[in-house]
Amino acid sequence: MTHESKRYRWKLAAAVGVALATVLGGAPILPETAQAQPAAKAEDDPLANIVVPADAATQIPLPKIAVLSSTATDMENVNLFSVVRRDIELSGEFDILTDDKLPDGPYVGESIDVKAYEGKGAEAILRVTARKLSDTKAELRGQAFVVSQGDMAVYDKRFEVPIDRVRTESHYVADQLIGALTGTQGGFFSHLTFVSGTGSLRRVYRIDSDGFDAKPISPQDHVAIAPAYGSGGELFWSASVNKDEYKIFKASEPTKAVKTNVKGSVYGLAFNKDYSQIAVSIGVGDTIKVYTGPAFDQLKEASPIGMAFRPGFTPTGKLAFAGEGKFGQRVYVDGKPISPDGLFASAPTFCRHPDGIRTVFAVGAGKKFDLVATGETGGQLVRLTQGMGSNNYPACSPDGRMIAFFSTKPGGEGLYVMRLGGGSRPKRISTLMGDSLRWDRLPPSHAVEKK
Repeated sequence: MTHESKRYRWKLAAAVGVALATVLGGAPILPETAQAQPAAKAEDDPLANIVVPADAATQIPLPKIAVLSSTATDMENVNLFSVVRRDIELSGEFDILTDDKLPDGPYVGESIDVKAYEGKGAEAILRVTARKLSDTKAELRGQAFVVSQGDMAVYDKRFEVPIDRVRTESHYVADQLIGALTGTQGGFFSHLTFVSGTGSLRRVYRIDSDGFDAKPISPQDHVAIAPAYGSGGELFWSASVNKDEYKIFKASEPTKAVKTNVKGSVYGLAFNKDYSQIAVSIGVGDTIKVYTGPAFDQLKEASPIGMAFRPGFTPTGKLAFAGEGKFGQRVYVDGKPISPDGLFASAPTFCRHPDGIRTVFAVGAGKKFDLVATGETGGQLVRLTQGMGSNNYPACSPDGRMIAFFSTKPGGEGLYVMRLGGGSRPKRISTLMGDSLRWDRLPPSHAVEKK
């Protein structure tokens, strides 16, 4: 274990204080799929000179855990277990023991033979159970055990939820369990939005964080771009209707355009974390400028830089976008370029990772892109993807530890998620392709903790 990998260790609840695994050190580390690929030739790959050295890209050991449920076949129990196990797997934070590696025989009642799991290499155990309480309510329970702490659960909570929200609230339980073992709650009680389709058939979609329940949101007659969630969970996007200029619409009134005080087609929009500021990219004259303000009808020019796409805010409130540079498009934060001149950079997103804010964006030439990461205001670039087709439109998970992106990986194109710190392979959650990807928390949970 290097001194860098010791900086961020796997944490439990404060009373437990157990450290079991390593994550991100001074910078993001190559995921396993990238590590296995040979470095590309410089003339074929604009990123060839920033491939992470092999000694910095060694496989990160992950803590081994078991994920258990009861033997009950109730739909509530089956849904909870399948969602939680999938979220734990997608998180990339743990090495989940397969069924053939678990101790023989099911556990009985409340008891778990922790020693038996320790003998199989498990460092922690997660158990989830659910039951129907009535026609309208169900109970979801999550428990976490650390083998070094014996058979007393370090986390044990029950939640009462509406029965029609069992699947959604199961993501909430998964986040709590991830938090119990790492010290930071997971980011799966969330959803992703993006635009899919080509030409005049571009619609805004939303999809669960595990790739479930993808559905279109914008009307069929909208040629949609740039979805973004605003205050109260209201979804906004820009769209052209009947070949008119691009205007802002919202899901609650999709037939009525939102008025702005700046005339021109809208090519991008974003909100800061408390929704007190809006950033909008608007076509003015022969260029595109970024405007900000507290409301759509109170916008002011925020930067003189032209061709400003994909506006957004960093977690600390700095304005960011991709705009024109001397030798190609660059990523700007707080008015300053953070991507190298000469590399075409696009689609910046910002992750509030436990080790610090990471900027992730796409860099490439022609139709092929790969993802890189750096600090909030720049610094050393670290490559995140390589040798798996073109990878673009990254979005950070709400907990800052994962990114989602679209990939044209041969034989497996679609929407992928990946642990920002490396150590596990990117995992496909949907075969849908698109652009303008964002990842946001859901409105507050309906789960009520039972004392």
